[in-house]
Amino acid sequence: MKPFQGRALLLLLLAGFFAGCDEDSVNPGRLPSPYVSPTSPEGLIANLQASYRNREIKEYAKLLAPEFTFKFQPLDANDLGTPTWTRDQDSTGTRALLMTNEVSDIRIDLVPGGRDSTVDTTPPVDSLRVRIVTTDLEVDQIDGITWVVTDQQDLFSRQGKASQGEDPTHWIIYEWRDLPTLPSSVLTGAAPTTWGKLKSKYTNKAAQ
Repeated sequence: MKPFQGRALLLLLLAGFFAGCDEDSVNPGRLPSPYVSPTSPEGLIANLQASYRNREIKEYAKLLAPEFTFKFQPLDANDLGTPTWTRDQDSTGTRALLMTNEVSDIRIDLVPGGRDSTVDTTPPVDSLRVRIVTTDLEVDQIDGITWVVTDQQDLFSRQGKASQGEDPTHWIIYEWRDLPTLPSSVLTGAAPTTWGKLKSKYTNKAAQ
């Protein structure tokens, strides 16, 4: 084989090798994304947890439908003077929680129950509810306080509507109900709270 032909063959072999390598193998230090494609209600719950752990408000906002509402527990609604928050209000409160310098760490573990499509006949037929049967949310403040949420949650989600420019293969949350639940035991020194109180806690400070 002539030298030129040998070099050409070598270049072709190398090109084929690199073409077969994916981005992660070329960059082995790159970590896989913690987010999954939201093609199911369970995918939404996985991404909800990832957005809290990584404190990424943009990823959290992707989970919410335009008509999204957050329904507070009765005592929280009385304190805040409103029973619900809109999508914008909820995103503002969650942004304050995820981005405040007062919080040093957020840990979250949600255990969903089965799907229920019979609880509400008013939404479209492509909607359903998933109850978070076990909530374990811990928020550490730099002053040593750890807020703990253990109440159950109801998440109502629907598939995207092509008529509204949404991806019909994706699911989005259109309502979130924070449920009054019998208190669970928490770690000594931790401060029990509700998810609604936690969402609203840092909002006023962020606006100052």
